[in-house]
Amino acid sequence: MKTCVRSLVLRSLLGVGMILGIGAGSASFVSAQEEQSLTDYVTKNDPPLFDDPSAAVEAFKSVLAKDDFDGLAALLGLDAAKLRSGEGVMDTYAQIKQGAAKTVIVRDLGDRKELDIGDKLWPLPFPIVKGKDGKWAFDTYAGIEEIINRRVGENEIAAIETVRAYVDAQRDYASEDRDGDGVLEYAQKLASSEGLTDGLYWPSDEANGISPAGDFINQAALDKAKKGDGYFGYRFRILNGQGKNIAGGAYNYVINGNMIAGFALLAWPVKYAETGVHTFAVNHQGIVYQADLGPKTEAVAGAIKQFNPGEKWQLTDD
Repeated sequence: MKTCVRSLVLRSLLGVGMILGIGAGSASFVSAQEEQSLTDYVTKNDPPLFDDPSAAVEAFKSVLAKDDFDGLAALLGLDAAKLRSGEGVMDTYAQIKQGAAKTVIVRDLGDRKELDIGDKLWPLPFPIVKGKDGKWAFDTYAGIEEIINRRVGENEIAAIETVRAYVDAQRDYASEDRDGDGVLEYAQKLASSEGLTDGLYWPSDEANGISPAGDFINQAALDKAKKGDGYFGYRFRILNGQGKNIAGGAYNYVINGNMIAGFALLAWPVKYAETGVHTFAVNHQGIVYQADLGPKTEAVAGAIKQFNPGEKWQLTDD
């Protein structure tokens, strides 16, 4: 299997990099652990008011030119102390500062102004809006909503890529007898038990070589995965059978302890409507299905034990 596929499977399924960063090329401004609501970063104080939008733009440029992180947070209505605690935030802040030093373009949308930053004209999620009193300010909650929308889209793309890569990883795994029992089988685990090769990932060594998921992980990342944390807003679980809605009918993929009759994977958002909307499923045929399971996604997904897309499920568009 190609290294890039191994890397994608590993990073996605085992939870490397739990934080979605910010920057001129990424989807959001606030870096936060998936379980934490972005609204937790909103300060109690309203953003400062300006007589005209140009004054707000100049204030934005000024705090960045002065390297004033707290000033930028206040300008956007965000809590600087909480932001600082987020993983990768300061790196992203540096990227925004560098981009703004090169280019800041104001898009005029009437009572709403939007800023495009840097050479790639990355759109700042927080617009400058005109209030009923005629004053202008950065709209904190509109920015938060835009961040969520962007993050959901980006997370869902990553989830689809992950479940597709999972199919390749399982086929790679089953190409060899990994446990010496004389049976070519699929992995029933994402991460192998210590000292074994019973999952898609194991630490690389001379005896076992590189796992189907590759050799791009450290113990800290494994520890996070064991806690059930998601990657790019999604959690993943192997399914060991299929239901009656699938061609061939209902049957278990595991026979005499070996998963040889097929394989499947379920991916669902850590926090519905905030880290993702759709739940995704794929089996050994490689066809990815998606469904919006609603606000109770966590409970509904938790009850799914077989690959059995029904009427609510559709093929992905990509």
